[in-house]
Amino acid sequence: MRRIQTWECKLSILITIILSFIIPANIGQNGTLIKYNFGFPCEYWLIYQGNKGSSQLFSNLFDGNKGMNINILGFFANVFIIYILLVLVKKIYIKVNMK
Repeated sequence: MRRIQTWECKLSILITIILSFIIPANIGQNGTLIKYNFGFPCEYWLIYQGNKGSSQLFSNLFDGNKGMNINILGFFANVFIIYILLVLVKKIYIKVNMK
């Protein structure tokens, strides 16, 4: 429980959500529907559209999507990867400043 309440964990959740809005989607075709995959480094948010639209998340959320799928495991994988990177950067920063 202590690890969840650290600033690294809270920051990694925030970074994961913000990256979804900043980084454009990977676009694929699924029959007649166009599939937009959001998330970095793992894709966790899929939005299905009938017509080709923007590759940004905000416009796809409110512009006539046909459905969406949120993969919770992919979201937590992103949070975990970013959390590990933040902890490593913190340890390197502490070692550099101790010398």
